[in-house]
Amino acid sequence: MMDDEYWDTYPETLTTADVAKILRVGKPAVFARLQSGIIPAHQVVGSWIIFKAEVRAWLASTSNQAPDGPPAPVDVLATYGDELSFRDLMVLFDKTKPTIYRWLQTGEIPAYHVGIRWIIHKTQLRQRLRETSNQRGHDE
Repeated sequence: MMDDEYWDTYPETLTTADVAKILRVGKPAVFARLQSGIIPAHQVVGSWIIFKAEVRAWLASTSNQAPDGPPAPVDVLATYGDELSFRDLMVLFDKTKPTIYRWLQTGEIPAYHVGIRWIIHKTQLRQRLRETSNQRGHDE
């Protein structure tokens, strides 16, 4: 299996090009596998959000050296506090400030606009990630 040093060369949120490189396939194959739910990811307003931790757990579960059964659940929000800021979302989703603001304003990401601040509760964001996961049908 790929070691920590290998994985450390990739950001926490992967691009489709990153996934193509990891899997040694073309981007069309990555998109097909995202659509079918083979590669775990989240689709938010047409954007694929691919978390390294989820891909790493999925790959570990496909190894002929792995124990049988589904991969252990991965909590990509574990290191965040109970409330996140728009800056946290920029890092988490690897998206620009205008994209995050648009998602907040349209309700794609559940949040509260208090004064000049956006407050995102981790429990609501976790639920939204469950809803946008391409793994929903696989787990239920």
